[in-house]
Formats: sequence, structure tokens, C-alpha cells
Amino acid sequence: MPWRWPRAAHSRTAVRGRCSRGLLELHAIPVAEFPWQAELGDAFNSREAELVRRIGGEAAGWLSAGRPRREAFRVALRACARRGAAQLAVALADSAATLAAHARGLRDAPAADYTYLQAAQPTTAGHLLLAYAYPALRDGERLRHAHRELSRSVAGAGGSAGSRWPLDRSLLAGLLGDDGLVQHTKDAAWQWDVYAELLSTLAIAATHLSQLAQDFEIYASHEFGLIELADEHSRASALMPQKRNPYALAAIRAQAGQAAGDVTAALTVAHTGSARTDHFHLLNGLVPRALEEAGAIARLTAAVLAGLRVDAERMARVAREGFTNAADVADVLAAAGDLDYRTAHKIVGLAVRRLIEDGAGAVTAEAVTAAALELTGGAVAIDPAELDPAACAQARRQEGSSSRASMDAMLDEVDATSARERAWASDALAAAAAAERSLLERAAVIAAN
Repeated sequence: MPWRWPRAAHSRTAVRGRCSRGLLELHAIPVAEFPWQAELGDAFNSREAELVRRIGGEAAGWLSAGRPRREAFRVALRACARRGAAQLAVALADSAATLAAHARGLRDAPAADYTYLQAAQPTTAGHLLLAYAYPALRDGERLRHAHRELSRSVAGAGGSAGSRWPLDRSLLAGLLGDDGLVQHTKDAAWQWDVYAELLSTLAIAATHLSQLAQDFEIYASHEFGLIELADEHSRASALMPQKRNPYALAAIRAQAGQAAGDVTAALTVAHTGSARTDHFHLLNGLVPRALEEAGAIARLTAAVLAGLRVDAERMARVAREGFTNAADVADVLAAAGDLDYRTAHKIVGLAVRRLIEDGAGAVTAEAVTAAALELTGGAVAIDPAELDPAACAQARRQEGSSSRASMDAMLDEVDATSARERAWASDALAAAAAAERSLLERAAVIAAN
């Protein structure tokens, strides 16, 4: 016999109460302890069967009125994705703030910037480290956008064309802590691109962390010796007692490959017709797993950065011994007005070649003068003070450079932005938790009647 909605108001109240009590009981069961029945096909069917067992078919039979089974999955997946995105944003903001703290203490410490693993220009250790903070902050902005899109409610959409039942979608959105609706009912039921965008954001963030990890593994090597990881983020070689492997960095790099594969998988299964579940068979499991891994790796990165030790003396020595000031010398010669830049560049290049042949490791005023005479037959004059890498780093005055004024502005910006990113993410997590508590309390009131 089909289940019928009781005509008497007190009977309808009883059915609502029984349904709410049963659903609250199911909610309280740990996932690992739930009596899943694989033969029923999916999780929804198992939960419905358990609800029938607990409260009877007359009440449980109303669970799907105006509500296809996919809606429960869609609502849950969006809630899970929002939470994971906000948690990841907090971890990335922590990493940016920690980098800024290191950079503030090393604002004026001379260092060499690197391109192609070669010492390039003089900079400061603070400027070198702060470069890794800005990508993390941009990733936080992308996560905020994804969170905003995931906060549009899909609840109450009913079938692809809506429902004859008087479902108040705005009320449901408010109860779930959502902000606005995915407007079109069919789009609400089958929207997938928001998850592809989220997974792309995870892959970009993971790639940024991977680049940091690859650079830091080089900087931590015996050959470079610029930084040292804390013991808890390293592992001794089982075979070679002299080795101290930066093992945490390998874990960070590995997750980036997984994240890139996740985007490809999501886009591949999306090549299906509308109103089919191909992509959600993948997304229901992939998105929570990808967010869990991304959050864990981001928190590991923040911990690695917090435990990092920078060898400022070694950085300064490399800056002074690696011909890093060569480009600055060419700039000084050309800016004096007696030479075009290309000729100045050739003079300094010749000076560096002669110094290398003589076994020297730094550009000197005498070497530049000799190279100018050899190349052009004319003399040049340069102040030896302008050859100092520390002075070179401070001579760059534009926004974003290694000068003190520019560094102070960037440090303030990173501190403010990371605090703002952490604040919105923390507020979003708190609001989601409050909405869940309120929803459960509302269900408990209904269950008690």
C-alpha cells in the first residue's frame, strides 16, 4: 500500500517528529559504524533502509517527497567543499604570514637571487623569501571566489524542472547557511564546473607550494647551504649517515602531481550528456579527498616555514662572491652617460671573464677599468662603494624591489592581506558550524513534538 500524507494536523506533526528523530539518530552514527549495505547500490539507499528500520515506512516514506536522492549528495558535497576551501585558505594565509615574519627579520640581509640555479643579482634574504608569499595570497583569493560560488544553494530544486511541492528554496538556503541560490533548477541539480574550478585552484596552489619545496630543497643542500629544515621535517638516510634528507619537501611536491591529475580526471568525466551522474560518481569522492590532502600539505608547509633556519652569513657570502653585482656595475657605467648600455654590458662581461681566469670571485673597480681600456681604449671611473651587493640591493627604488622602503610596504601588505584572508576563512568556518548547530537544534525541536 502506498504511504499517504496524514490529513489530520496532529498526525502530520507526528510524522515530522518521527522523521526528525530518525534522521538525528542516523546523524549521530559514526561513518565507520554505519550499517552500509552494498547490495542496495548507494549510500542514500542504505541510509533510507536504516531509517525505515528505525521509524517505519509510514514516516520514512516521505523522505523523498519532492526531493530526488541526488539532492542530498549535492548539498553535502557543497558543504564539504566550502569547509575544505576555507580550511585551506587559513593554512595558506599562515604560510604567507610566516614568510613575512622571516622576511622582516632579514629585510636588509644581503643575498643572491637565483635564476637557472646560478647567482643572478644582489637582493636581500627578506626579498628572496617574500617572493613565495604573494602566490599563496593569490591562491587564497581564488579560494574565496570558489567558496562564494559553492555557497549558492542547490537545495529544494526538486527535479530538473522544479517541483510541485511548495518548497521554499530561500528558506532552505538560510537553514543551510548558504548565500543565494543556483537559480536554474536543472543547473542546480547537475552543476559541475564549480568543482572543476575548485580543483584547478587546488592544483595551482599545490604547484606554488611545489615550486617553493623544490627551491628550498636546493637551498638546503650541502652545496648551497642557505637554509636548514627543522629535525621534524627531515629524515636521516638509512644507508648514508652523513645525509639529512628534507623529506617534508618531497611530500609537498608529490601532492602537486596528484592535484594536477585530479583536475584532468574531473574535466575528462565531465564529457557527458546533461542530467547524468558520470562526473558526480567521481566528484563525490574526489573533492573531499583532494581538499583533505591539500589542507594537510598546506599545513605541513606552514610548519616547515615556521621551523626554518636561514643562514644569513652564508647568503651574504654568496652574494659577494658570485659576481652578482655585474649587472649593477653595467647600469652604473651606462647611467653615467659616457657609454651606451650594450657597451657597458660588454665591458663588465669582459671584466668578469678576466677575473674568472685569474681565480677571483668578485667584480672590482680595477677589473672594470682594465676591461674598458682593453675593449674601448678609454678609461672609466666607478666608485668601489657602488660595487657592494648590499648597496646594490638598496639602490633599486621602484615598488616591489629589494630596497628598505619597498620591502616595508610589501611586508605590511602581506601581513594585512594574510590576516584578512585568515579572518574571512575563520568567519566562514564559524558561520558554517553555527548553521549546522542551528539546523540540528531545529530538527531536535521538531523531533520532540
